[in-house]
Amino acid sequence: MKDSDGNIIYIGKSKCLNKRVRSYFYNNHQWNKIKRMVFNIYDIDFIVTDTHLEAQILECALIKKIKPTYNSQFKNDKKYAYLKIEDYNKFRSLSVTQERETKYCFGPYRSKNTLLDLVDSFKNIYPIKKHGNSYEFTYHPLPLTMEKNIFEENRECLIELFSEKEYMIKFLLQIESKMKEVSLLLQFEKASFYKDTLTILKYLSSINKSDSLKGRKILVGEKIDSGYKLFYISDENLVLKRKYPTITIQDIEEFLDQGRTVEERITSYKNEKSNLDFKHIISTEIMSKSSKSVEFVGENFNPELFLNQLLNCCTSSYI
Repeated sequence: MKDSDGNIIYIGKSKCLNKRVRSYFYNNHQWNKIKRMVFNIYDIDFIVTDTHLEAQILECALIKKIKPTYNSQFKNDKKYAYLKIEDYNKFRSLSVTQERETKYCFGPYRSKNTLLDLVDSFKNIYPIKKHGNSYEFTYHPLPLTMEKNIFEENRECLIELFSEKEYMIKFLLQIESKMKEVSLLLQFEKASFYKDTLTILKYLSSINKSDSLKGRKILVGEKIDSGYKLFYISDENLVLKRKYPTITIQDIEEFLDQGRTVEERITSYKNEKSNLDFKHIISTEIMSKSSKSVEFVGENFNPELFLNQLLNCCTSSYI
């Protein structure tokens, strides 16, 4: 969307573009921001992509490059932050930092304020101690001080929780159990604390929900109006894409060989913060699997099975 001077003021995408554009002009919007944007629209340009994945990637790339006035998402990746596990520091075990300073920095995450809330809330359950396959912790209205040996034990637990998904899942279940327990005892302050902590940790876990795709090589195929489209994805990065009017097993095998060749030539990707949004788009689209054939590429990859799945996919339109 452009203003009268030709400046791009908003970029958006939709599977049904006509309906999306009409909604801006015919709906009675309550947000003043949208009203101001609609008032300033003078012209509209559009780009047609073959697939929803490509539309999302293009939208993200253009917003990062142009930074339109009325877009909020994707523009401010420089503000993304990391959660850092500190070395011995009697004042804090966790902190928030703008850059990856050590190997025990986790992220990046979009919401710095959410990380700051987590740092504050964890102070009230230190020390966290490992007990068998679970953790010992309880809510303290005022933070406790920790001697160095206790701090180090607490630190090892934090490293384990934020490094290993299965440990974090167990920890979340424990927090939920404690929340229910204190609620039954009418200890509402404790229950509220556990609920808020649980919400924050679930948010952070949802951001990292694509951990199972890290380092994996994936082939994605999709039916389009003019044939088929293949995507080669490595470590949540789109390495290669190609369109075919018709497709065979030989096409698939040749495409994979080309993808591996391109992958070997790539020495680096975009900076980590900027790439977070692209990785999130790709992983979300892969895990949805709607109207697509998705297979991990490894020793057990079966091109014939992949082809059969692709040929049976439903055709979708993304105009």
